[in-house]
Amino acid sequence: MKRQILFFAFFVTLSFIFMACEKNETTNRNDGGVELFLLDSYKTIGLTNQIDEKTIITKSQPLVTYSDFQSYDPSTFTFEISNTAKESIKSLKHSVNGIAFAIKANNDLIYSGYFWPGYSSASCSWVVIDPMRLGLDNELNVRLGYPGQFEGQVIPDKRNDKRILDIFTSDNKLIK
Repeated sequence: MKRQILFFAFFVTLSFIFMACEKNETTNRNDGGVELFLLDSYKTIGLTNQIDEKTIITKSQPLVTYSDFQSYDPSTFTFEISNTAKESIKSLKHSVNGIAFAIKANNDLIYSGYFWPGYSSASCSWVVIDPMRLGLDNELNVRLGYPGQFEGQVIPDKRNDKRILDIFTSDNKLIK
């Protein structure tokens, strides 16, 4: 009888351990949060820089993970990023014609844009981030167009998409 009680106690303890491990895996499973991916492939619409978002294929791993995003300021459309993310972006081979990226929230595409360096003499009629500003601080300021938005130009503004704001709000990373 004593042996049966010990066996039962062992079985119950083991069951609790497995359930606890399974719960931690579920809790720690990352749905992505907000992440920045470089693009593997994409097409533009006509002769513009506008990325046809139906054609986007992102790299398999994000360039900037959610844990690298320290905060987001929706009034200035500025992400503050970690030093690790800053170095990853600075180490890219930047082009005067930009490097395409996508912002995803929980793995859903929110918007696309380009790392477009401020020394480029080419204009861009799409969402841009100047990677050269990272030399000054750890901020990615997301803008519409380079050097700015031209009159009559329409660039869909998804920078403050509700999904992005909700994720940053839930982790107290949204600057109000």
